[in-house]
Amino acid sequence: MESHKVWYNYFYSMTTLTHIAVGAVIAKAALSKHNIHADPLITYAVAILFSNLPDMDIPLYGLRRAVRLNWNHRIHSFLHFPLFWVAGMILFQFLAPATIRQTVHPYETIALVSLGVHFLMDTFGLHRGICWFGPFLKKQLSFTRLVSEPGLFRSSIALYSRSVIFKAEMILCVACIFFLLMRS
Repeated sequence: MESHKVWYNYFYSMTTLTHIAVGAVIAKAALSKHNIHADPLITYAVAILFSNLPDMDIPLYGLRRAVRLNWNHRIHSFLHFPLFWVAGMILFQFLAPATIRQTVHPYETIALVSLGVHFLMDTFGLHRGICWFGPFLKKQLSFTRLVSEPGLFRSSIALYSRSVIFKAEMILCVACIFFLLMRS
């Protein structure tokens, strides 16, 4: 597997920019519509961080290592398994001291919603879906028909830019920007 395919897998489900925009919308909605009592800066940071956290496996794993091992982060990384995050939140509730749980309480729902939306968005992949039941079942599920990846990076970009998923992503980004610019 060539390095462009690893970056292609990392970039072309929903892009980082879209995850950031949706994370910011989640934060704004939580602060303005749901009247949570939390620090706005931390709320935006948590929403944007958790909207992108499942994709942090590529920088953590290392591009060269991923290329050498033909590694697909949607199948091989625990960060892209929704069940991992659910188990982590349950463990946190049982193991974390009460003072820490009370401190992070306003942000837990924002973190969970941000993660859930990330996985939901990635389920609209062009070439890859999400292993919703990983690591137990590594079948990639997608709301769209998956197409095989072209061999060349330039061909991959051309295919993606003509896809319905790319157009939907652009509309989503523009809608997020308008929502963020609206007064609450």
